[in-house]
Amino acid sequence: MDIKKTSLGLILLTASVAQVCAEEAEKQPEWKSSVEFGYVATSGNTETTTINGGFAASYEVEKWRHALDIKTIFGSAEDATTSEVETNAERYFIEGKTDYKYSKSSYAFLLANYDDDRFSGNDYQSSVSGGRGFAFEMSETSKLDLEIGIGYRKSKLKATIDLPAETVEETIYRLAGNYVWDITKTSKFEQKVSTEIGDDNTVTKSYTGLSANIAENLALKLSLTATHQSDVRGDIEELDTVTAVTIVYNF
Repeated sequence: MDIKKTSLGLILLTASVAQVCAEEAEKQPEWKSSVEFGYVATSGNTETTTINGGFAASYEVEKWRHALDIKTIFGSAEDATTSEVETNAERYFIEGKTDYKYSKSSYAFLLANYDDDRFSGNDYQSSVSGGRGFAFEMSETSKLDLEIGIGYRKSKLKATIDLPAETVEETIYRLAGNYVWDITKTSKFEQKVSTEIGDDNTVTKSYTGLSANIAENLALKLSLTATHQSDVRGDIEELDTVTAVTIVYNF
């Protein structure tokens, strides 16, 4: 037996098996999911309760990446004198996104969302858009995605004293950025900014989040969400903000 030829054959076989395993590992889909929950209650002259929750999931395989994001917030206040309870916050938001990666630094996206905020002046607001995204590796622990696209938005406006209910449909131009920094293995900072520019209304959203693990799959997160609309009705504020402290379970 030729030991040299046998050894060379084993080396080549091992390399081939390793390559196949690596390729198969790349093809394996990757699931990431999380649920979060926050609760705040105050007492005294006014009894207030605020509950917010969310669910997020992403699925990535080869050139495709899919993401789903669902958020809800509910708040109420009870006057200690009159015992009357009034809802002061109620919002339901859902967003779905699909990316097709041309390369590590370039992708196409399709995005759809639905926003039902009882105190925004709209019965609902929904949009769908598509375009091009560019991914940048800022460092070993941080990355930045920038997107530009075009789409369509439908808004159902509530009636006011001076104006009737109305449905507005318009073409929008979308600009967005998403920055993620893994500060440590157990803490992360995230900043998302997007603006949808339409003829009647420009909607700009910002999300800032800082999370740190308190257990293997459990994290504490502090976040600030801001939504600005250039055209609002009645006495509705143009800028709406939500500050939240939540417990997040990742699985």
